[in-house]
Amino acid sequence: MAAPIRRFCAHAHFYQPPRENPWLGEVEREDSAAPFHDWNERIAEECYGPAALGENLLERLSFNVGPTLLDWMERRRPSLYRRFIEADRASARGDGLGNAIAQPLYHVILPLAPRRDQETLVRWGLADFRARFGREARGMWLPETAVDDVTLDVLAAEGVEFTILDPAQAAATRNVGGDWTPADPEMLDPKLPYLWTSPRNPARRLAIFFYHRRLSREIVSGDALADPDALAAEVLRRLLGGDAAELVSVASDGEFYGHHHKRGARALSRALDRLAAEGVPTTNYARFLSLFPPPREVRVSPRTAWSCEHGLGRWERDCGCRYRADWTQTWRAPLRAAMDALARRLDGFYEDEAGRFFSDPWGLRDAAESLRRVYGEGARRAWLEARAKRPLSREEASRALRLLALQRERLAMFTSCGWFFDDVSGVEAAQILQRAARACDLARGLGEEVEEAFIERLAAATSNVPALRDAATVYRRLIAPTRAGLDRVAAHAAVLDHVELARSRVAPAFRVERGVARRVDKAGAAGRRPSLSVRTVRVEREETLESVDFTVIVHRDDALDFACWPVPRSGPLVDAAELEEEFLRRDAAAFRAELDARFGPARFGLDAVFGDDRRELVRALTPAGALGPERAQFLSRWCAVVRAALDGGRDDDAVLELLARAREHAFRPEELPWSGALEDALLERLEEAGEGGAAAASRALRWLDALRPLGLVRGAWRLRDAQNRWEQALESAGSSAARDACRVFGERLNAAAPLEIR
Repeated sequence: MAAPIRRFCAHAHFYQPPRENPWLGEVEREDSAAPFHDWNERIAEECYGPAALGENLLERLSFNVGPTLLDWMERRRPSLYRRFIEADRASARGDGLGNAIAQPLYHVILPLAPRRDQETLVRWGLADFRARFGREARGMWLPETAVDDVTLDVLAAEGVEFTILDPAQAAATRNVGGDWTPADPEMLDPKLPYLWTSPRNPARRLAIFFYHRRLSREIVSGDALADPDALAAEVLRRLLGGDAAELVSVASDGEFYGHHHKRGARALSRALDRLAAEGVPTTNYARFLSLFPPPREVRVSPRTAWSCEHGLGRWERDCGCRYRADWTQTWRAPLRAAMDALARRLDGFYEDEAGRFFSDPWGLRDAAESLRRVYGEGARRAWLEARAKRPLSREEASRALRLLALQRERLAMFTSCGWFFDDVSGVEAAQILQRAARACDLARGLGEEVEEAFIERLAAATSNVPALRDAATVYRRLIAPTRAGLDRVAAHAAVLDHVELARSRVAPAFRVERGVARRVDKAGAAGRRPSLSVRTVRVEREETLESVDFTVIVHRDDALDFACWPVPRSGPLVDAAELEEEFLRRDAAAFRAELDARFGPARFGLDAVFGDDRRELVRALTPAGALGPERAQFLSRWCAVVRAALDGGRDDDAVLELLARAREHAFRPEELPWSGALEDALLERLEEAGEGGAAAASRALRWLDALRPLGLVRGAWRLRDAQNRWEQALESAGSSAARDACRVFGERLNAAAPLEIR
């Protein structure tokens, strides 16, 4: 008699909302994530690192990862990103049925979106998966498992073979060809897949796996992860035995394994070991489906999701789902109404404008996912030319790219997180409002004004925070200051260069070329040293082929008192020599009034500098009078050496010596300007050590020993991963001294941040 087929599958939905400032393309500091820079970094340390490296869970989990989270990993945690890709490749070895499944590109509640948007998001998600994992996705995770027949029809039409739902989302079941029976979530048998057939087109079918509801909820609560043996026993109890194939599967956010529950990754790993010992190996949905097709059919309950008991209420009305009982969510409906109205305006404009150059504007949008991986002006123009009705000028190509960027922002502004939490002023709501603001900016640059009407509609979304009143106030106070047009980028670069202290860097979305500055200083009252600089700055945004040449005038009157005029080269003539004369003979107020008259009111002050650098700059530019001469001298020296180190210098002695002496001068090391970036320098030294050389290994150890006692080692998982790769490289070749250095580094790193996250 054949042994029963018994399998276990744990599915992890790894996802974070896209936190990037949409103008800059990078995540700005989030104080609530301290001591980490932002929540992506914190959760990568607490969850993704342990899952990928500490317990090697990814080869034993079914998983999906939000494409926008993978974007961030690829840029900021490339070794972790590779671990996710390699885990799928390893799990697919032999039959091609890997653990990873796809997700729509943005985390949008699909049943609330028009079918055309659903198709684009699904197609983008499948294309992103194909480009990253090198194979076609068999399954697709639906954001919040939000579902209806239209959504499933879209998946089936795109070739998706299966998805995963909560048992409460089943409306009725039957044996193939039999009578329908209403489904009860407590009675539905989730141990085999079910077949869904499209009412719209019976040729479109897909399988639905229903996870075990109670066991999944116990994982979410942490009860199931408190005792790995008990978790394994609960799984075994649900397996009936006999000849039938059986699958017990659970599903939850992947962040429960390490972020929400600190030892979650280890607990799950131990439970999987116990199950394997009991003859219940892990599998994934694609592999199980290939062996056991659905024996029963299912109809789904429309407009349902796993995280709201009120249908889709959490994303469209005050349904009662909240964290704070004393707040209401009446803002949800007007926020969605405002977004919907803005989307309709943008879509009409896009269709008309894109139709001038392309015969199928919406097909162009569907294809535009691949444009995210096309680099260089020539390649991007060639991509457009292959789809255009006629050859495009550079200005027309730029216009077309801006229209596509507008559509990306317009889709991203419906990311579900914006409605999920308690107030319209929350971080997640602010993120989708940022996306809407950039869409408005792009439309304005193309000649369509949509923002004023949008803000008027936002006023109906009332905030629970009295000082913020409504979403219109949130938009004006919290969103507008985060904008970053080409003029602000030019001003940011010019101010950083003017002070000669900060790292001269800009966001990855831009390329900046700075001309040589013409600079003059003079003595001022009360010990001030007013200064003036004039330089050319060229700013390019490759995404849209936009570029502007500016002459940027920076006037500094006091430590933190800046005024900045980015003047387009096509605008008023800037005579640097004449400005110097005016600066030397006038006081600050008269000089600035003169520049305002010539070039318009100063667009920027210190607020030209983007948030992360502005914070560090304020620390660096503390007036000497507030510090005293010795502390001021120390701070000045520190800023000079740390800037050199972060810009690629190798004077490690100067950095580490000053860092060790910080407390002697009454500075806390973690509060020194740019000290938070020193861990990046440590990682660079460690990567160099992995490439060979005793000197590089010595430098890495010195940096670790310097940063560790000061609490400046936070991202230990990426350091541990680099040390692990160094160790593996030394197995085949390497001196005994290098092996010793690698071993010592690992020991000291473990002492700094034990494997067990506390």
